[in-house]
Amino acid sequence: MIDWEALWAPYTVEDYQSVLDQIEPWDVVLDIGAGDLRLAVRLARIAKKVGAIERNPQIIAQSDRACRPKNLSVICADALTYPFPNDVTVGVLLMRHCTHFKEVAARLALAGCHRLITNARWGMDVEAIDLRSGVSYDPDRAGWYACACGSIGFTPGDPQLIDQQVLESKLEVIDCPKCRT
Repeated sequence: MIDWEALWAPYTVEDYQSVLDQIEPWDVVLDIGAGDLRLAVRLARIAKKVGAIERNPQIIAQSDRACRPKNLSVICADALTYPFPNDVTVGVLLMRHCTHFKEVAARLALAGCHRLITNARWGMDVEAIDLRSGVSYDPDRAGWYACACGSIGFTPGDPQLIDQQVLESKLEVIDCPKCRT
């Protein structure tokens, strides 16, 4: 049997730092797919409160209970069915292989969460998503887009109008072409 957790979960110090740099002392964080709690413990050193959701009890058991800060709550549950608390301000989803981005983002937004810090949408670098933003997809706007459904893409356009700025920016959208299929 393949140990998917060991294969996909390890992140670099830079990945973790990218998340930590975006956390404020007043934040209430929900770390989804928290694994062995490496990041959750670090988040709890900064944030007001951290909830860590992990569905695999063996992975949670690998963490040192004595090292858990008092403001860290560990929840052994499936994030797709567990009711998210309504005081969460930031969701964290470090899971390059996540196939449920749309559901997680929607559940966080429904719970009143403002931001999602993740690498699940692009499958690489960490990004912060404002869960309260997004404009309707415009097929006439050339450039990169990232949709609330988790899809990403590039809308082609007049090559003369595509410059470096267009190539380096992305627009948060809703209702992209994949949403319509």
